[in-house]
Amino acid sequence: MKWLKRIVILILLLLLVGLLVGWLFVGNLGPDYNESRSLIGLDSDTEVLYDNYGVPHIYANNNVDAYRTLGYVHAKDRLWQMELLRRIAPGKLSEILGPATVETDKFFRQLQISKTTNAAVTRYQETTSPELQACVDAYLAGVNSYVDSNEKPIEFTILGIDKTHFDVYDIHNIMGYMAFSFAMAHKTEPVVSHIADQLGSAYLNALDIHVDTTTTMIESHVSEALAKNISTKAHEILDGLPHPALIGSNSWVISGDRTASGAVIFANDPHIGFSQPSVWYEAHIETPDISIYGNHLAGYPFAVMGHTPDWSVGLTMYENDDMDFYKERVDTQNGTSYYHDRQWKPIESNKSTIAVKGAKDIELTLRSTVHGPIISDETDGFDSTEVVSMWWTYQHRDVDLLKAIYTINTAEEMSDIQEGASLIAAPGLNVMYGDKSGNIAWWAAAHRPIRPGHVNSKLILKGTGEDDILGYYDFEENPMAINPPWGYVYSANNQSVRIGQESNPGYYLPEDRAKRVVELLESDKQWDVDKVKQMLLDQTNTNSASIAHHIGSVLQAAGHSDEGTQSLLSWDGNYGDHSIAPIIYVKMQLNLLKEITMDELGEELFNMLKVTHLAKRSYYNLFTDESHPWWDDKTTQSRESQQDIIIRAYERSLSELQGQLGEDYGSWRWSAIHTLEHGHILGQSDMLKPYLNVGPYEVTSSNEVINNLLFQLDEDGTYEVHAGPSCRRIVDFADVSGNSWSILPTGQSGRVRSPHYKDQADMYVKGEFRRTLMSRDEIDKVVRHRSVFKAK
Repeated sequence: MKWLKRIVILILLLLLVGLLVGWLFVGNLGPDYNESRSLIGLDSDTEVLYDNYGVPHIYANNNVDAYRTLGYVHAKDRLWQMELLRRIAPGKLSEILGPATVETDKFFRQLQISKTTNAAVTRYQETTSPELQACVDAYLAGVNSYVDSNEKPIEFTILGIDKTHFDVYDIHNIMGYMAFSFAMAHKTEPVVSHIADQLGSAYLNALDIHVDTTTTMIESHVSEALAKNISTKAHEILDGLPHPALIGSNSWVISGDRTASGAVIFANDPHIGFSQPSVWYEAHIETPDISIYGNHLAGYPFAVMGHTPDWSVGLTMYENDDMDFYKERVDTQNGTSYYHDRQWKPIESNKSTIAVKGAKDIELTLRSTVHGPIISDETDGFDSTEVVSMWWTYQHRDVDLLKAIYTINTAEEMSDIQEGASLIAAPGLNVMYGDKSGNIAWWAAAHRPIRPGHVNSKLILKGTGEDDILGYYDFEENPMAINPPWGYVYSANNQSVRIGQESNPGYYLPEDRAKRVVELLESDKQWDVDKVKQMLLDQTNTNSASIAHHIGSVLQAAGHSDEGTQSLLSWDGNYGDHSIAPIIYVKMQLNLLKEITMDELGEELFNMLKVTHLAKRSYYNLFTDESHPWWDDKTTQSRESQQDIIIRAYERSLSELQGQLGEDYGSWRWSAIHTLEHGHILGQSDMLKPYLNVGPYEVTSSNEVINNLLFQLDEDGTYEVHAGPSCRRIVDFADVSGNSWSILPTGQSGRVRSPHYKDQADMYVKGEFRRTLMSRDEIDKVVRHRSVFKAK
């Protein structure tokens, strides 16, 4: 009878779980979008109209009232997201999530972003204009009014945590995390340093790294263990963050000379890691002084991207190199000083405590040099005398992103936008612009460091002083284009133009998307919104096709004439379901990269290299140039040729695919193994996953096409999309309110019971758009809810 008792207990447990889930997801209703209430601090009543997709249209008699109302409605839909985002940079996730996030907190404590935040807040309080401070204070007051007067979001209840007030330190910590989240230097520079140290210039030349290996003096050295651990830790931490990281983006602005209407058309789709809730919160503000439809980050008062009836601004990652690593020469007797600029200097040291929910506190020692925080202290598996510090523009310049974005939000003309762009020090951003007067522009916005001529910023540098930053270029020396005669500006995270003899070092993505953008823009001078929509959804990579043709020709010359070889030879680079070529090519990318580099790098360093932008930039050279030394397999006595390795990788790829998908090529579909799911941080639980996650969906497209749905090259042959367009925006200055468009990956709200939690998800996957309304008459036609906030 014991088995019967166990069954009864199991049934009771399942019933209990069901009741718990029912209470959480039915008892906790969605946000109230039809409020009529007082809001402390308002000078006059404000009105919020929610359209059919949950976008709040805020009408106020002054800017301060508008931002107070925005703070309230933003918290209503995204309080949990705000809570997570404010905790990442200061290393406070473990306070609410427990031991699972301790390593993440250690990583960010080491970066000492909070130290930068404290200095930035002091500057903000002492130097910022009263008008800007009033708007920031009002936004925070609105958020805190919601915190004080409403129920907890479900996530707070599940974790058993309380809501607490937000302050200006939280805003700056949010900015610090978003500035850091790109962090490609952490993933790349240790690997490149190892290749330089162990393999030499001939191997570096085969990688698309854009360094002069004939003149670079490679003197600094770090152990393989240190290189591996710095890179691995950064990769693991950044991939496991509860809020997605910045990755890339597309944007193009077409002048009236190339549009059917004669008016400017603006397009932008920032590439960021997918999550639920999605990154952006859209809001439209109308006051006597401003009229702006914007995309807001959680906990941030101003629209990072947006448009008015007169102009539109978008962003992409500039990808410039604003981070360097220095191997410090440390006193080996006591380890408390380092040698720099011909003298011994004390290492700055401070204690820090990480509070861990359900476990003991963790004590850390945070150290730094003149270059910045020491990042090697919590890195295992290396000689303790190897001390590496991180220099980062964000921590060495007076960054004022609040002022920069506020200046842009309140701009009246193009020169105001340029002024705002000039205030951006880090992260490096491409600011894209178009307006109703016919102007188009692009500015590379960053404080670009001036490095000594001998320095290769892709390598770990010497910390004794001779490799130090010399200063910064003026904003006027940055790449930019204003009303160029060719009739468009664009950015696809590709290499920017050279300026004089300065090569603009960075972690740029390959030219694939940029090449396709230019190809399409040059092909037509009658652009309209429908054509721009199709361009945003384009999934063709002509560089992929060129590599596939080369692989196919090598195979054909070796006697292969099978269906797979023929598909590679005839492929146009379109990542749709009409061809088996994308499936074979993506599998070949992994196996060919492995066959070429694994013998030299080993498995750990190979896995680090394959996730970098450097690997993507190098595919063409590595896969098509038969002269580089990587082709030879060091584990064999014979010397392998390009043909040998390509045949080996191809046969292995076909064998793996047939084992995974079957012998019948006709049944293979790219979208069946390329899927998208928007994961909630608590959706990792099997019990909560069906309620909190959105998807999965089968999707076409791929890496490094315009519709950039990104995935890692994994051994199992399934490609889960982890990042892509975090929104798609189009602004048509022939009819800004009636013919401008947007789409979010899931929905406006982060509240699972909201009707707007995932109401755009199907549309997004299908490539559909919704109008971004600014006309009161048009908004009134689609209003679903109305809230009134009264002055008290």
